[in-house]
Amino acid sequence: MLIINRVKQIASFLLAVCCFMVITGCAKTDEPEFSDRRPMLMVEDAIYMDTGREVSAKSVEVVILGTITSSVSATETPTENGESNFGNEGAEYAYYDDGLVVNLKDKWIFFEKESGND
Repeated sequence: MLIINRVKQIASFLLAVCCFMVITGCAKTDEPEFSDRRPMLMVEDAIYMDTGREVSAKSVEVVILGTITSSVSATETPTENGESNFGNEGAEYAYYDDGLVVNLKDKWIFFEKESGND
């Protein structure tokens, strides 16, 4: 009788552990998604990649070309015009020098055209 009770306790414990693992394993997290892929944006069927370089607002005299309308995962490459892989739907972008500038949090960030994508 003592052995049967012990087996029931172990079985109950294992069942509880399995339920916990299923519940926590399926829960969606709000952690940011990390990727080795550079932030990029597709405009007029060309990919533009983030350089991390801020362009002075005083030197940016641009005509807004459009806004980011959709986004894909940070691990993906955009496939539609106006699509980014870094979110920021609604952010404005415009041509600047040989690339684009994108207005991110009131800073104009320079994006260069992906080489081989002329």
